[in-house]
Amino acid sequence: MRPENEWFKPERLKPYFFVYEGIVAVLVTAVAAAVWYVGVPSDVPLWGVSVPVAAVILVFAYVTWWIPAFYRTAQYRLGDEDLEYRRGVFFQQKTTVPYNRITNVNAHQGPVQRLVRAGSVAVHTAGYGGQMGAELTIGGVEDFEDIKDQVLGKVRHRRPVATEGEDAEADASGTAVLDELRRIRELLEDGRTTD
Repeated sequence: MRPENEWFKPERLKPYFFVYEGIVAVLVTAVAAAVWYVGVPSDVPLWGVSVPVAAVILVFAYVTWWIPAFYRTAQYRLGDEDLEYRRGVFFQQKTTVPYNRITNVNAHQGPVQRLVRAGSVAVHTAGYGGQMGAELTIGGVEDFEDIKDQVLGKVRHRRPVATEGEDAEADASGTAVLDELRRIRELLEDGRTTD
């Protein structure tokens, strides 16, 4: 269980990213070895080989710097009323998902995540943020099943809210509609029609 109202880091996020970087490094090395073995045609100028090699080295250097920088900014918090996620190396972002808007919570562990003993928890809402996938994903954590259960425990103790308006307005309009439906049912049961 994660402590409530305290920010926590995704402890397995950095190794998870580095494994992906390692996989790409192996693939790039294999391609470079194949090119070396086959040889570079004599009509290709030196810059035609050195520019792509320099670009690959720069990308790897940037990604190697970016992974720890992103890890330092990534934090989650299980609050009393909502779930929060903040991150961002260059542009700081903060996502807040109220528990009463959550419709589904999934735990997931792929092969690379299993390799680094991590998993992720996807939190879905009914269109709260206007997106089709998960509203928020807690990734790179060891206790992903426990976090899923903890979020579900918070969701189960709240009344769902499906509108953007005030709760009192929603309750009043919902009650009025229900009263009208009851009146129509009574009229139909009596065999009468409305004017």
